[in-house]
Amino acid sequence: MRIHQKALQLFVVSALLTLMFVSIVSAQDSPMPCVPAQAETVTIATAKLYIEYNAAADDLGVHGAFDDHGWSELCVYDPNNVLVLHVSPQSQLKDLTMAGIFFESREPILEEFNFANLGAAFPEGQYEVRGTNFDGTGLIGAATFTHNVPAKPIIVVPALAMDEELAGDVVVSTTDLVIEWEDVTQTYDGKPIVITGYEIIVTRLEKTDPHGYSLPIFDVHVPPDRNRLPVPVEFLEPGTGYELEVLALEESGNQTIAGGYFTTN
Repeated sequence: MRIHQKALQLFVVSALLTLMFVSIVSAQDSPMPCVPAQAETVTIATAKLYIEYNAAADDLGVHGAFDDHGWSELCVYDPNNVLVLHVSPQSQLKDLTMAGIFFESREPILEEFNFANLGAAFPEGQYEVRGTNFDGTGLIGAATFTHNVPAKPIIVVPALAMDEELAGDVVVSTTDLVIEWEDVTQTYDGKPIVITGYEIIVTRLEKTDPHGYSLPIFDVHVPPDRNRLPVPVEFLEPGTGYELEVLALEESGNQTIAGGYFTTN
């Protein structure tokens, strides 16, 4: 019995070693993702990588957008040539190819993942794009990434509830609602900054569309010298709860959100 057990053990070990060898060889023989194209190359139309700091929720994350006419593989490398993103559609989607992708990272609270952690994980600089277009040509480009994150916009009016459950405690008019905020002139840590604009978003809280495609949203970008915006009476519904967000946008794309909740009369 022991002889059979010993033989079985040797067989299992031999099989495992064989599998390990095959796995190693296969990994060595597999092509590296997004190898530099030998053929003609074109520059990607859109390459964005930026930080979003939600000061209302006290969380932090990285967003990205990479768009063109159609690509079958796309990679993004950080300034140290470390691969941080690899997108490779498969099967029928690979045949059709992808024109673009937008993503948001997980956004942990600052107690879990703060600005220092983000700066260490994502160094400033050019994030190189390499890929393959639908016609076999190479795709190249770069996204500029900085740590210049705007300070929190201060919303002057309307008064807001900080918790969605308390939205009913703050009632505003449907006919003369004007949103006002203070200019943002520095980063979250007090350094000079160039603000390129503000984005104001008003979103109805009640979701009657199960998929959210028709959720009423008022979303406007304004130039950096503006700090007030009337909300059209046609958008607001009486006796309805809304979320208001004001975003300060910085020249490299980084953005900071302030916001809260209100209910119409």
